Amino acid sequence: MHDNLTKVICAQGATITTTKKTLQRAPNSLLATSPEATADSDESIIRILIEALRREDFSIIVSESFDQWARLSVEAKRLGLVSIVESACPSTISISCHSALSTGRINPEVTFRKVLRIVVAGKVIMCRAVFGDSLNECRDSGGTDFEHDRYTSRFFLKHSNLEKAFDQLASAGYRLIHSNTFAPSQMPTHLSKDDSQFVHHSQYLFHRQPKSQGLGKIHPKNKQIFGSELE
Repeated sequence: MHDNLTKVICAQGATITTTKKTLQRAPNSLLATSPEATADSDESIIRILIEALRREDFSIIVSESFDQWARLSVEAKRLGLVSIVESACPSTISISCHSALSTGRINPEVTFRKVLRIVVAGKVIMCRAVFGDSLNECRDSGGTDFEHDRYTSRFFLKHSNLEKAFDQLASAGYRLIHSNTFAPSQMPTHLSKDDSQFVHHSQYLFHRQPKSQGLGKIHPKNKQIFGSELE
């Protein structure tokens, strides 16, 4: 067991005892490849990152009063902890669509919605994480920015089910914060007898805050090994 233990050295000689297995969960990060990478880092920040490595979803758990999200994000990015950076940063994704409402053939008072296309805008890496194989990237030509930091407004979904898109966002922890709809085709110059007179455009804005939960108090005797997964 002791052969699997390792020490992470932080600023002012502070050390955190953890396991090699924990650090290898991010094999390409500086935590796993460069023992000196944290020599000038804040111990409390590194401790939070190591704890996140232990969790299956790399989620970050801190006290509700924690206000160092910017520092945490910068440190995680510097160390190459891509999955943790996602949890450490707030994220916003917007989806928009053109819809057509057509009247029923039997009962003209009944309308049916036809979604033409669902467009997705946001940070590239987060859009991919939320929508997975449902995301169509053929209209996005990439950019000069680093892929991790790049934003786009040229993704769209392979399906046209608006409720499915909502479920995917909700499952990823996003919450609806704003929506709006307008129907320019209702103007007199756009009136016609076909379905286009009922076309309207809708936008939905979803936001996800960094995860924050209580840790409880840490006993001084356990402070050194907090962040390790001793078995």
